[in-house]
Amino acid sequence: MTKKNNREQRLLLTLSKKQDYVTAEELAEQLQTSTKTIYRLIKKINQGVKESPLILSEKGRGYQLNYEKYISQKNWTVEEDDAYSPNERRMRVLEELLLSSPKARNLYDLFEDYYVGDSVITSDEQLIAKQLKEYDLTLERKNRTLAVTGAENDIRRALADLIPTFNTIDLDELESVKASNLNNYDVLFVIRELRGIEKALSITIPYPYNINIFSHLYILISRFRKVGALKNQTMNELTAKETAELQHNTQLQQVSKKVIENVENYLHQPLPEIEVYYLYQYLLSSRMQGKPAGSAANFSAKVVQITQAYLTEMGRRLQIATQNEVNFLDLASHIKPMVNRLEHKIRVKNGLLDQIRLTYEDIFREVTGVSKQISQTYALPAINQDENGFLTLYFARMLETNQRPIKTIIMCTTGVGTSELLKTKVEKKFPELEIIDVTASRYSQEKLAVHPDADLILTTVQLPADLPVQSLLVSAMLTVDDQKRIQQKIEAINHGK
Repeated sequence: MTKKNNREQRLLLTLSKKQDYVTAEELAEQLQTSTKTIYRLIKKINQGVKESPLILSEKGRGYQLNYEKYISQKNWTVEEDDAYSPNERRMRVLEELLLSSPKARNLYDLFEDYYVGDSVITSDEQLIAKQLKEYDLTLERKNRTLAVTGAENDIRRALADLIPTFNTIDLDELESVKASNLNNYDVLFVIRELRGIEKALSITIPYPYNINIFSHLYILISRFRKVGALKNQTMNELTAKETAELQHNTQLQQVSKKVIENVENYLHQPLPEIEVYYLYQYLLSSRMQGKPAGSAANFSAKVVQITQAYLTEMGRRLQIATQNEVNFLDLASHIKPMVNRLEHKIRVKNGLLDQIRLTYEDIFREVTGVSKQISQTYALPAINQDENGFLTLYFARMLETNQRPIKTIIMCTTGVGTSELLKTKVEKKFPELEIIDVTASRYSQEKLAVHPDADLILTTVQLPADLPVQSLLVSAMLTVDDQKRIQQKIEAINHGK
């Protein structure tokens, strides 16, 4: 197999944030593992790439990511043994059991490709049963067979959440390249239906919401191919509450009904009315681009209250201004489908979650804390980490737009010529720096008295260490190295504000 495991991804993400070499000890501490594991992971990663190594090493300094190679080869692979890992084996068996549910599958048929003994099979059973329990599903063993039993919506939820295929697909790639283990005819049919939904609603369904709808329809087709319409299950009948909910948005109801009719024609068999309701909820739980946000009147009282709670508490924790109409409408447009997802147990996988947690560690931690409070206050199901990752991006953007310019004084030996040249270069490269004065270094004390609000001094000469303002020594030519150091100083100042 050629898949990156989670530790390798986290190692690469950690290195991608570092601008200098990092020791194995520092990496081990950040990833909460041993230095021996770090050495092994780096060796494995480098063996899996061609030509130059992906992770550079220098004696006495540690390791550094070859960033250009990393971003140019985002689909790099790590060579592993041509065998399934225990987790991959369990996921494949689980997928077969879920797709076949409630039909029983013979143990020999399930495990024959993996060459494992009874003790391993028993261990896999226990782990699979534990995973299924989180979705209110049961793994039943009778003689030498296994079967998954439970409600149809829980079976599909488990398929969408647990099966790796649906967490890594790229719709554009699937449409043009037959390079997955999915049924190509089903893939093209579902993508056409997804495009039809967007056309009918005059919107675009962005990633990852389009993946969620794609997965839902693909799983629907796969389930009915495996086990039929399950007509005997009472869950196929719409309740009075579900029927009433479908009337809340007649446009989405009509689109959902049309798509299910198309699926019926594709499968050559009728589907229960509950399928319209399921698709309706997925659409209602998706973010749609091209649709005006409107005003607060377009949102329920509950959505308004939750949105205001996030804005108020995160504004207090981050010490930024969050209360304005743009922030409210933008966040409320996310909160509205998020609440629906939580209430109907629809989970949207956040493919950037690891990167978000590393890049915005402090914001993610605060969002997680606020989400816990909001879940309790508004009687919502627990807000999962995927959702917290999405919310983090909203507040990261608010934080960025709230950063005031860094008031900067430029100092050189004379304050003439080289200072003006440096000023021009700095203004062009760093718009977040507000140049408030250009002066000779001998006037540093006087200028600081005139500008007590200065945040930074960029200087071409060494200044006294006791100045009350942060300073950075740079060259008048503003080299690439100077620019990197200035960017690091900007980030440090903003982080400290």
